[in-house]
Amino acid sequence: MTREIRRLQEVIAYENSYFTVFDDAVEFPTGRRGTYLRIAAVAPGTPVVVLAKRGGLIGLVRSYRYPIGQSQWALPRGFAHGTDVLESALAELGEELGVTGAEIRLLGHVTPDSGLLATRVAVVLARVLEMAASFEDREEIEANMWVTQEQMRNMVRGGEIEDAFTLSALTLSSIHGA
Repeated sequence: MTREIRRLQEVIAYENSYFTVFDDAVEFPTGRRGTYLRIAAVAPGTPVVVLAKRGGLIGLVRSYRYPIGQSQWALPRGFAHGTDVLESALAELGEELGVTGAEIRLLGHVTPDSGLLATRVAVVLARVLEMAASFEDREEIEANMWVTQEQMRNMVRGGEIEDAFTLSALTLSSIHGA
């Protein structure tokens, strides 16, 4: 039996060009009324996380994450670039790793925090075919590097990679034998 929380009124608490924060009036399955916070992306389309493979190496980026106050190694990811998931994946690869050509396929979707975020993120596998001769993105990316699968596993084991998108993408990749 579904224990659905029913929205009585959508209430915008805050919005900017990236997100809308709602504090909706709801009715819980017990009949009790209250509010429920949810956050939704403004841009149409599906955000992506990309597991980029080049030979036997996996592409990682290091970015400062303001909400947690630290930098993290993670797979490239970003907001939708329109409504096509695969086009968004190619755009992120170009922006964050300097990839200019890749074969890509959808591995699946994840809901990063379904108790708060109204977001479904596409997980895409990319087999890198071409790279830019030189590349530098200093707006979002502190560094990038290509690691072996064993190095990646060691980074996860050692707590160097904690990003939920990355861990989810690695899990989907393993399940699909990618």
